[in-house]
Amino acid sequence: MLTKAKRAMAARAEEALVEQLPVSPRALKLVSWLMEPKHIKHIAVAAIGVSLAGSAIGTASEMRMYRRAMSKELKKQLEPINKKLDQLEAQNEELKKQNKQLRDRLEHLR
Repeated sequence: MLTKAKRAMAARAEEALVEQLPVSPRALKLVSWLMEPKHIKHIAVAAIGVSLAGSAIGTASEMRMYRRAMSKELKKQLEPINKKLDQLEAQNEELKKQNKQLRDRLEHLR
């Protein structure tokens, strides 16, 4: 806790700073209020919170970037398999048509 003498000195120093700096007195009061020991704890907690939030955002961003890279790599690897699948599906359709034609001819022969 500040004594009267220390408070008076702080007030004079604050007034001197107000005259020298282009900062509003309200901002200086806020800074001096925040620098009191009981408020420094709150500032530290807030700083830790901001730091953790920044870290979480960074980690999420890295995860998204990793997912995108993995997605591109998987698409490259699956491309030949997808082409082969398309070929097999086309071949299957052709065989179905031929099968239907043969069945139709067989029906006409009976």
